[in-house]
This record gives sequence, C-alpha cells and structure tokens, in this order.
Amino acid sequence: MMQKSIKSAVFAAVLMLILFVLSGCAGFYAINIRTNSDLSSILAGGSLALRSSGRDIVWEVSSTSDGFGGVANGTYISTNGLLSASINEQSLYLYVIARSMRDGYAAVKQIRVVTVNAVSVTPVNQVISLGRSAQFKAQVIGNNNPDSVVTWKVSSNAEGTGYVTQGTSISANGTLTVAMNETFRTLYVVASSVVDSSKSGSAPVSIVVPTVTGISVTPINQTIRAGSAMQFRASVIGTYEPSQAVTWQVSSNAAGTGAVTPGTSIDLNGILTAAYNESLTTLYVIATSIYDPTKSGSVPVAVVRPIVTSVIVSPSNQVVMSGGSIQFIAQITGTNNPSTAVAWSVSSNAAGTGAVTPGTSINANGLLTVSHNETSQFLYVFATSIFDPGKSGSVYVTVSAQAAAIPSPAPAPTPIPTPTPRPPTITPTTPTTPTPPTPTPRPPAPTPTPPTPRPPTTTPAPTPRPPTTTPTPTPTPRPPTTEPTPRPPTITPTPPTTTPPVSTTPTVTSVIISPATHSMKTNETRQFSASVIGTNNPAASVTWRVTPNSNGSAGNMAPNTSINANGLLRVAPNEWATHLYVFATSTVDTLITAMATVTITNNNSNSGPNQGQGN
Repeated sequence: MMQKSIKSAVFAAVLMLILFVLSGCAGFYAINIRTNSDLSSILAGGSLALRSSGRDIVWEVSSTSDGFGGVANGTYISTNGLLSASINEQSLYLYVIARSMRDGYAAVKQIRVVTVNAVSVTPVNQVISLGRSAQFKAQVIGNNNPDSVVTWKVSSNAEGTGYVTQGTSISANGTLTVAMNETFRTLYVVASSVVDSSKSGSAPVSIVVPTVTGISVTPINQTIRAGSAMQFRASVIGTYEPSQAVTWQVSSNAAGTGAVTPGTSIDLNGILTAAYNESLTTLYVIATSIYDPTKSGSVPVAVVRPIVTSVIVSPSNQVVMSGGSIQFIAQITGTNNPSTAVAWSVSSNAAGTGAVTPGTSINANGLLTVSHNETSQFLYVFATSIFDPGKSGSVYVTVSAQAAAIPSPAPAPTPIPTPTPRPPTITPTTPTTPTPPTPTPRPPAPTPTPPTPRPPTTTPAPTPRPPTTTPTPTPTPRPPTTEPTPRPPTITPTPPTTTPPVSTTPTVTSVIISPATHSMKTNETRQFSASVIGTNNPAASVTWRVTPNSNGSAGNMAPNTSINANGLLRVAPNEWATHLYVFATSTVDTLITAMATVTITNNNSNSGPNQGQGN
C-alpha cells in the first residue's frame, strides 16, 4: 500500500513537472524576467528587485528549476517581484518563476546565492597628467561567481571620503578625468560592489604636472599667394603629455606685435588667409600653448602678389542682329597666377561711358544680349579684372537690323583697318583707263615731220592732258562719295571669316560644382557633380581632385582621402584636415576650374603627420 501511494505521488509530480515545462516553454517568448543592472546574484541576507513582462504575474521562488524545491525560512519573493534571501539560505541557486495567470505562460530565472570577499581595481600606481584621462577596471572576488558590477568614485583618500578639485571625475564605466587645475598629487579610484556595498577596493593614482618645452609649427618655408589660404599645424612638445591646444596668430614680425593688412587672418584651426591687397612680403604664423602661454613657435611665410598684365576678350569683330546674343570669354594674363574673375560691362562708346538701349545687357558670365530696338550701331564689351580693376580689355560688336546688311560707318576702334582698303580704292583704274590710248598716239605724232600734221597733233594733245590733270584734284572729293559703295564689299567678307570660329569652335565659360559647400564626417562618401557651361556644346567632361588647400596646392591630408574620376569623394576614417577643397577642371579648357568647400565636422585632430596637433 505504501509503495502504491509513493508511485502515485511520483506520477503526480512527474505530470505536474511536464505541465510546468510545457507551460514554461510555451511562455518563454512571451515573458521576460530582468533585474536592475542585469544582476544574477544575491547575498544570503540580501535582496534583489526583479521585473517581468506579461499580465497578471504571480511570483514564486524555489531551490530547483521545476518549482518544487524548498527554500530556507525567510527566503521569499513579494507580489512586486522583490526577492529576499534568508541569512540562513544554504542553496547555491534560487529559481524565480514568473507566471501569467491570464495567459498561463511562465518564465524562470536562475539567481546565484553568493558571498563577496574583495574588490580589485586595476591598473595600480597609474601616472596621469593634468587634463588627461585614464581607464580603470574592477573585479569582484567571492564565492559562487558574484556579479562584477561596481559603483565608481574618485577621492583624495583611500577610504573614498575625500573631496577633489572641481572638474576631476570618474564616469560610470571607470574613466577617470583629471582637471587641468587639480591641486592633489595623489588621487584614489574606488570601486564598490553593487551586490555587497560593504566590499570595495581602491587604486592610487599619481598626478603629474606637464611641462611645455617648445612648439613646432608646420609646414615650413611656405609661399602663399595674396588672396589664397593655407593650412598650418602645431605640435606642443614637453614632458608628461602637455595639452596640444594652441592659439593662432599672424603678424608682420616674429615677435607677434606687427600689424597685417585688413583681410589677412588665421582662424582657430590654423588656416591662414592672405588678403588680396596684402602689401607685406613676409608674414609670421605663430602658435602659442594654451596650457603654458609663455611657450610659442612661429614660421615665416613668403607672400607673392599676383600681377595682371592684360585682359583679353574674345571673340572680336562680331556682328549681331538686334535681339540676338553672343557669348564672350575673358583671359587674364599675368604673373603669380592672378585671379581669373572679371566684371563685365557694355557701352555705346569705346570709353565705356556710353549708355545703351534698355534691354541691352551683359551678364556675369559674359553673355551679351542686344535689345530688339538697340539704336547704337556699335557696342563695346569690356572685361575688367576684379583683382586689379586698373586692367581691362574690350572688343566692339557691330549691331545689324538684318543678318546680311552691315552698316558702313566704321567703328571708333577700327580707324586703322579702314584706311588700308582706301589706297586700293583710290587706284580705280577706271578714270586712268583713257591714259593708255593717249601714249599710243604720241609716238606717231613726232614721226610725221611735215609741219602740217603737227598742228592737228598739238590740238588733240591738250585734250588728253586735262584728263590727266583732272584726276589729280578729283581723287580728294571723290573717294568720300565713291568709297561707301566699295566699302560694303570689303566689310561684308569680314563677318563670314570671323563668324565660323564662333559658331563651330566649342568654348568653355565656366564650370559649376554641386554642392558648392558641404559638411561631412570622417569615413563618409559624397557624390559631387560638375556642369560645364559654354558655347557650341563643349564637352561636359572634367578632371577631379581634392586637396586641403583652397589654392589648389598639395597639402597634408589622410592618405586614403580621395576623389575618383566620377566625382565620388571618400573621406578617410583618420582624416585630420578640418577643410577639404574639391576641384573640377574642364578637359576642353584647363584654365576653367570650379571649387567646392567641404567642412570635416569630426576631424581626427590627434592623427596625421603631426600627431596630437592642437586646434
């Protein structure tokens, strides 16, 4: 009988276990059990708060995972999920069960019953400079693998009760930061166990004062063109890792007290900009340590001023109908690569002061548009250098109401070509044609010696002579009256000879990059595009390049920063440049280039050829 009742109890227990496992498995995905700080251990005599997903949760605690294990008196879990372990709890593991009375689902979480003996903090005897940081770790030592979750504190004594200078702190993950003005030369990093707050450990930290011995500014022996910019970097040299932060200054002398031309400046990132009208031949770039303002370094920079020698406008000798338009381009020649920017204007006289009919204008790209009712017979197109307004170039345009008819009056700039055709016109052999017959009768006249024939010959002789003397005065008045007739034939061929190049040869007037300005982070890519603008459908192809200098010269940037042939810019993960400049150059006219500015918002200031460079 006893054996039968034992078998029945075992059968009932097995059945309940199967139902429990089935219900637990069914609810595994529906119910989750969590603890604060993801703890999985508890002290005998301690407590641990648990929470669960699901509805209408009923909490249970057992010494076995099947939910039937007994626990010590005093070990229990409240209806809110607060687990309390008895000081006499002998089980190494407690199993907390959360069961949904509404859905029938359940979940189980194992909690270790532990003891904490000590807390170890590493590294020990660390040396940190003012203004620097260091990472610390903690290990909780005890029985049954207690959780190594700790709370951190920094103190001026090993007990963790001492104060520190404001700005000195330690984060929740153990990162210690020492203030620049920390007065204590020994600090203690203290870690306390979350499972057993009575157990803690500490490690002493020696605080050292950095010293600055010098500052190196690079690059050296540089030449900058007035109106351009250049990147400089600084490295602070000293003991105990002094701060790399610096202030920048530009001066006309190495002492840093000399004035420079307004517009010449250097920004917080060390980018020097020379004004267009900078008159100094040498500038000094100076970097001063923020940590120790008595230490600084400088480099001289030679300044070259571009010189504009001429402005050439093309095409020339053009004929345009009223209501039509012509594209002009300007070429700047000079030394030290002067800016190619020009200001365009149109006038009715060669002095550039004549008014034009409303509707006649020239835009910023050199496209001349002639009004339908333009009254001026000639227009003058001017391109003036923006860099040197004293230099300009011009061409004239003949305005025609009809494409084939060209006005005969010569423009002011063409008095020289006009006289050239006149000499050939004065030689009109038409009036002198009678002269050949006159010499022909003269030879026979002397042949007859009788006096009788001579009188008739002397009588006709005066007749041919007046024609020879008459042409002498005649050429003076006649050319003005007869020249307008031959002039159109000589001017008419000119437009055909100049027009074909304008209509058939592609010319590039400008290149436009999109986007013109952009902000990027390191390890990012950005697609740029370029539009080539011009006449006669120039090729749209461009060559791409990227540099840290706005003047297009090579400079220091991360080796893996690049732009491909399609305009895809890749910024290296370790890029230290604060600005990158993307250039697109027309393959048709390599003098036409556009630039886009890229700002790197998270540049690695502690990377690159000058590691640890300041801002």
